[in-house]
Amino acid sequence: MYGPLTDYAARPIHEPLHRFTLLLLTAALLGACAPAAAASTSCRGDGSRPSCRVWTGKAVSVNDGDTIDVDIDGDGDGRKRGYQVRFAGVQAMELTRHHPVHARRRGECHGLEATARVEQLIRSSRRRVRLTAQRASSRAGSRLARFVAIRKGGRWQDVGELLMAEGHTLFLGSDVEPAWNHRYDLLGQQAALRGIGLWNPDHCGAGPSADVPLRIWAQWDPPGIDSEDINGEWTKVRNLSAASSISLAGWWVRDSMLRRYRFPAGTMLAPGATLTLHTGSGRNTRDTFYWGLSVTLFPNVGPMHLGDGAYLFDPRGDLRASMTYPCLVACSDPDQGAVAVEADPRRESVLVRNVAARAVDLSDDLLAQHGSAFPFKAGTELAPGEELRIDLRADFGLSRPIMRDAGGSISVTTFRGIVLACDAWGGGRC
Repeated sequence: MYGPLTDYAARPIHEPLHRFTLLLLTAALLGACAPAAAASTSCRGDGSRPSCRVWTGKAVSVNDGDTIDVDIDGDGDGRKRGYQVRFAGVQAMELTRHHPVHARRRGECHGLEATARVEQLIRSSRRRVRLTAQRASSRAGSRLARFVAIRKGGRWQDVGELLMAEGHTLFLGSDVEPAWNHRYDLLGQQAALRGIGLWNPDHCGAGPSADVPLRIWAQWDPPGIDSEDINGEWTKVRNLSAASSISLAGWWVRDSMLRRYRFPAGTMLAPGATLTLHTGSGRNTRDTFYWGLSVTLFPNVGPMHLGDGAYLFDPRGDLRASMTYPCLVACSDPDQGAVAVEADPRRESVLVRNVAARAVDLSDDLLAQHGSAFPFKAGTELAPGEELRIDLRADFGLSRPIMRDAGGSISVTTFRGIVLACDAWGGGRC
């Protein structure tokens, strides 16, 4: 009954389907899964824009924590039929065995709990659901991509909103169905701050080295064109303990899609040490690893709020460290106001000055300018009053100027996008 799990990624080009066969199958799916929609309504149900097309129906089964089968009203076939519907904008953890009986399912603990919660919500609505989408053609693989709502307290309540608020799912930004992007991301970051659901580091049971604190962060917008420098995109993991080493063998990193990197046997992180995981290909060393992907992982934010995150899970399935961007909740940093930045667009250079009465460590910060992020080198620390001049082209190997004479801005920021200092010139603004 259940097909293989996919998300919003396109089918891999090596999948063993002839192109012509694939086109025929796709056309058949699109034709078979396109019941007529009712009039448009507010996607978020509050009268605000954008507008969505609307369908209603009865949920006939629950696949997992982000997919259900729905018999859509008015589909014209005169019989009960389950269209697979993938919740837009959220990502539940995975199941390895799908079954309508809860006890016979297998998978990660968070995936099992998300599935059970969706079942509970569907039952509370007597299986009646409302589906909405900005585009009737929106798909996640062969499934319909829809926002799903159940009748709760006399009104339609969005299921994705409930799952995100309760910490059952990760935010999966959509550039095709962006109506809920900001809301889902906000709710997810609020759940993370509360440490509930996925965000509880021992929710699935005490994992290995539970007393060792860890940090993860990602370079999600490298200088230049991201797709031309896959290894310019990276994820770092740091052991924050001053005394304890930790084995990361069997631990894994993921983004909000289904892509994962599992650390090999023998991966150790000494006290205070940091390892780097590049997105592209290369030869692994003791503290440098390569995911082996041919595409970038992390989307740039842009006007549709396509944020994402880097997530580190232990072998039990607990989320032990995470970084989401852009920052929407608790967006403060002790180094805000501790540095000043001055831009020199004619020379393509930036001056960073410590204006605090204490040393400032910029090792985990970056310069952000016009869609590119330039990380400071490890060990970059400024004493009180100390200055650092950076030549963007020479220090970062850029082949062309990027500081527009007409105007722009440059800032010292954290990897979550918290601005520590900013300077603008010409028609630009901070």
